Amino acid sequence: MKIGLEITKNQKKYNALLDRLTLGLNNRKNYSFIHLPTRLDTQKKMSNLDALLCYDIDEDTFNMRSDRFKWIQFGTAGIDNSLSPSLLSSKVIISNSIGIHAVPVAEFVIGAILYFFKQFPGAHRFMSTRHWNQWELAKKITHCTEKTIGIVGYGSIGKAIAKHAKSMGMKVIATRRLQKKIEEKKIVDELRPMSDLGYLLSNSDVVVISCPLTPLTEGMIGAKELGLMRESSYLINISRGNIIIETDLINVLANNKIAGAALDVFESEPLDTESELFNLDNVLLTPHISGNFPGYQERVVDLFAHNINRYEDSKQIKNRVCKKRQY
Repeated sequence: MKIGLEITKNQKKYNALLDRLTLGLNNRKNYSFIHLPTRLDTQKKMSNLDALLCYDIDEDTFNMRSDRFKWIQFGTAGIDNSLSPSLLSSKVIISNSIGIHAVPVAEFVIGAILYFFKQFPGAHRFMSTRHWNQWELAKKITHCTEKTIGIVGYGSIGKAIAKHAKSMGMKVIATRRLQKKIEEKKIVDELRPMSDLGYLLSNSDVVVISCPLTPLTEGMIGAKELGLMRESSYLINISRGNIIIETDLINVLANNKIAGAALDVFESEPLDTESELFNLDNVLLTPHISGNFPGYQERVVDLFAHNINRYEDSKQIKNRVCKKRQY
């Protein structure tokens, strides 16, 4: 089985990752691995591959495959940019790397909550102006134990966020697409169907977007939905920028219709340097870093090795993507 690895241009890094990958295989001799430093290399070798590990793939490259090609393992959780009509209509298996980011993203979300609740922006102003603003900030400080977090999307990341928030005493409301009824779980006070999104928005002090970008979720949060949120509430997006209509969010933030937002993802990335978001004083903007951490690629190849073993044993591979739901 010939497997292409489009994961790094650095030869030394590639060798280390390949060693780690092969150590995790039950039958190393059954596989040959091909280093694909660039997309052009992938295109040249695509017709000779049985499988591919990559971070994304364009439709033209995918269409260069032969009938022998069976499987793509993505090194990311969100794969919406790679789901071309050709890929979705093919018999090629798709799997992603959802889950390896769960704890880092959850920690990022908690950091964003504390950034606003504990008045860190005001503390930064104190450092800049040297004006002693103790009581101005103290009266605005919020306790997590008094607040409700609403999590839109209760997958591996949503669950990790719920666990961290619950440990700080927050009430947790969550929605997920396949949920049919309202339930109480160990770390979720109210697990609701997606049809209850309005309830979640109007009853949460912090709303976290952690659902995948699909045709059903694109533009899901617009002026109407933002209008359901409390003026004292915060919005955090660590999923995909296109789930929120950015112009509507900017308008809501500029007019203080909600207290603030922490945005790690945007409709267009890199974020335009002229974006109005940079002019707002009630936002925390980060350059799509919530799921990144040292050792990320190592976790990706560990998952891939695990899936290769399962594939060889004719078992269901982990994180297989449903082409109908697109996650």
